[in-house]
Order: sequence, then C-alpha cells, then structure tokens
Amino acid sequence: MHAEETPLPMARLAIRWSVLMLGVSLSVGACGAVFLHTLEWTTNAFKAHSTLGILGLPLWGLLTVWAYSTFAATSAGGIKTLIEQIRAPQPEPLPRSMAPAILGGTLLAHLGGASVGREGTALQLGGACADQFSRFSKLTSSERQTLLLCGVSAGFAAVFGTPLAAAIFSLEFIRRRTWQFIPCLATALLADWTGQKFFGVHHMDYHGYFQSDSLTTTTGLGWAIVLGVAFGIAARLYLKAARDSRRAFARIQNPYYRILLGSFTFLILILWWDLSAYTGLGLNSISEAFTQTPPVYFWILKILLTALCLAAGFKGGEVTPLFCVGATLGACVGPFTGLPLEVCVGLGFVAVFAGAGAVPVAGAAMAFEMFGFATGTYALAACFVSSLIAGKQRLYSET
Repeated sequence: MHAEETPLPMARLAIRWSVLMLGVSLSVGACGAVFLHTLEWTTNAFKAHSTLGILGLPLWGLLTVWAYSTFAATSAGGIKTLIEQIRAPQPEPLPRSMAPAILGGTLLAHLGGASVGREGTALQLGGACADQFSRFSKLTSSERQTLLLCGVSAGFAAVFGTPLAAAIFSLEFIRRRTWQFIPCLATALLADWTGQKFFGVHHMDYHGYFQSDSLTTTTGLGWAIVLGVAFGIAARLYLKAARDSRRAFARIQNPYYRILLGSFTFLILILWWDLSAYTGLGLNSISEAFTQTPPVYFWILKILLTALCLAAGFKGGEVTPLFCVGATLGACVGPFTGLPLEVCVGLGFVAVFAGAGAVPVAGAAMAFEMFGFATGTYALAACFVSSLIAGKQRLYSET
C-alpha cells in the first residue's frame, strides 16, 4: 500500500528498513536456495532420462500454459510486469502467484530439456517475494521502488552468487543510477550468504581455470576490444533471433498451439540430429569450453534453440544460455588472439550477456567476482564494446 509522502523520524526509518531488508534477504535467499536445489534435481532427472524428458516436453509446455491461463493469470506478464511495477509502483503489490508460477514453469521447462535460463526466475522470485512485505507496511512510492529493487538484487545474488553484479544489474537494467545501490548491495550480500550458509547452496567456481592473475597489458586490452566486437555481434544476433521468433510465434493466437509447435520443433531437432548438448542451461558446455574447443557452430545453434524455446512460451529466462553462447564463442576465437584461452572464455561468458542486456557494468562486475581481477579489467573493455555493438535493442524491451 502507498503512504502519503510524509517524512518519518530517522530512527524509525532506520528500524523499518533494517527489518524490511532483513526479511527480504532471508526470504529471497531461502526461496532462491529451494529453486536451485529443485533445479539441480530436475536437471539430473532429465540427464538420467533425457529421451523420455524431451518426449514429455509438449506435456510440460501445456501444463505451463494452463497454469498461466488459470490460477497464475495475473502473473502472465512476467518480467514486463515486474519492470512496470519498479518504474511506477502501483497500489496493489505484485501477485502472490508470481513466484510459485515462475518457479514451477522453469522447472517444467528444464524437466523437458528446453534451452532456457534461470535469471527470469531469479528476478521475478526476488521482486515478488519482496513486494509482499509492502502488504504489511505503509510505504511511499519511492520506498516501494527501493524494496522491489532490493528484491531483484537479492534474487539475482541468491541464484548466481554474484552480489555486486546483482546490485548493479538491478539498477542498470532499468536505467537508474542512484543511492538505491547501497540497500540493493546489502540485501544481495545477505541473500547470497543466507543461501550458502543456511541452505547449502554451492555456486559454480571458475577460479580454478585461471592459472595466473597477471597484470593488465595494453596488448591484452586491444584483444579484449576486438573480442568485445565479436561478442557484441553474437549478442545482436541473439536479440534479432529472439525478436523474429517472438513475432513468428505471435501469429499463432492460441498459446496451447504455440507451445506445442515449439515443443515438437525442439524435440525433433534434438532427437533427429542428436543435439542433447544444446539442452538446458548449458553449464557443462561452459565448463568444457575452458579446456577444449567446441564446434564452431555451437554458439549459433544455442542462440537459435534458446530463441525458439522462449518464443514458444517456455519460462526461465535467457541469461545462462547467453553465458554458454559467449563462453563457447570465446573458446572458438581464443586461439586466434594473444590472450589465454580461459580469459577469452571468461570474457565471452560476461560480454554477450552484457551486450544483449545493455548492462556493461554488471557484466564487468560479474567477471571480477567470478574470474578474478585481471580478467575483470579486460571485461570492462569487452563488455562496453559489446554493448555498443549490440545496439539499442536489449533483453526485456519486448518481453
């Protein structure tokens, strides 16, 4: 609920926000942990019975559409609804069904091996959980906005384990640069800590692939800029593929027919050409990219299959598949540069995401957190160049 814009005593304001931030951090950290553990179980179940899982994809798709057409109809807007609420908070909080709906929809997609991500789940889970606290506290419009941004930061941090990048991303993806970064960072740190310390969450650790943390060189920065161009082109290709796929599937008015067409197309492609490596998040392919060169077409097929699944109506997001796109592209072009292979893979990991989302600072921050100082310095150049090359179109702009 909105309150009148009247100032509160400083002590009361501090207590209110301490309680709110603590509540958001603990609840979102716990929900994020539940999501990651169930996602791991779902992924393992798919790997153990991959053919059966893919054959069941049309059913999982139909269940997803049914859920969003019935009890979760108010949550069908997804990220678009979340962004609108952040930019102009409405009196009514985000629907209670948003968090369980996106969590269930994402798990169903991964149970069938769909090439989708998990950041959409993280953002909606965090934003929806945080906004429920506004039901019990009279907040001004600006306070509601801060609360939502804290929830988004907490969700991103809880799922990806990068609290600094999470706090930056929550502001950068809606084009804000304000003091709200401070509560967002605090909430992200606590949510990540909650998941790891209380719920046994373990995030992927890529530091072991980086054998040295050498000083940044001018030559290295030059190669990072060149790679940034390549990664920006890949980001631009994904955005075009996603946009064109959405427009093509939008011609099918019935969402059940739409997701059935996407499901059967995907499973035929995967089974006919044995493309099981392209299913799911692509985390195994990311790890392999640090040690061996993938097929030169890998990243292109991952782009096309991810665009197909999301346009058809599957839930989850696109960021982790974009990590995979960038990492495998970096592994392909790395041998032609003067940079170590692992650095090229790491730059691709963050720069395609940064270009597609127009979030260069968040991408660079993620590189610092996940790969170390030297790679993070190169990532600053690669991410900014990638964002320039990717153009004005970005993730979520037509969600």
